[in-house]
Amino acid sequence: MHPLLWRLRFAGRRPEREEVREFILRRMPQRGVVAEIGVDLGDFSEKILALNRPRELHLIDPWTAESGEYRQRLPDGVEPPAASPRNLATVARFAVVRDRFASEIDGGGVMLHRANSEVVGGEFPDRFFNWVYIDGNHSYEAVRQDLELYWRKLKPGGYVVCDDYHHAGFWDDGVTRAVDEFVANGRARRIFKRRSQFVMRKPGEN
Repeated sequence: MHPLLWRLRFAGRRPEREEVREFILRRMPQRGVVAEIGVDLGDFSEKILALNRPRELHLIDPWTAESGEYRQRLPDGVEPPAASPRNLATVARFAVVRDRFASEIDGGGVMLHRANSEVVGGEFPDRFFNWVYIDGNHSYEAVRQDLELYWRKLKPGGYVVCDDYHHAGFWDDGVTRAVDEFVANGRARRIFKRRSQFVMRKPGEN
């Protein structure tokens, strides 16, 4: 699909973030090999399986006390409510994901990688993934590292989608700065930007 057609989909209105993410999922290569960096409790992983139907879905997250989307967004020293599932202990959060996708794991369609993304990246050959969703550590250095590493692991014609792009002030604008620099060097083609989602494509064909 031409980038202009992506943008015309929401012309004249401001869609919700989840609507945009579902729109993107339906346009990523179907039945491919996919990585999600930053999984937390697996809410978006479930949508990937339902809407994109990948042949392989690699879920990458250290599941440490410091990881998790909502923990990252809270100010220093502020904890989520005790009853919140986001406050589950490290082992419990990993167990939630393992149990949630038990049948897919047993069937070989979902693989869990409990380690930092830079460690896991070395396990994959180059030109392995059809597309990658990056929503892990949001610091500039970490996002830049994920882009550099997983770009090599992406097939020609494949896509990288970055979450939380243009969230002003979030992690010192780490996602936005890293993505803008990466695209500016000419290796990636910008395809689509809406709400917090940024889609880029690697030159070549699948």
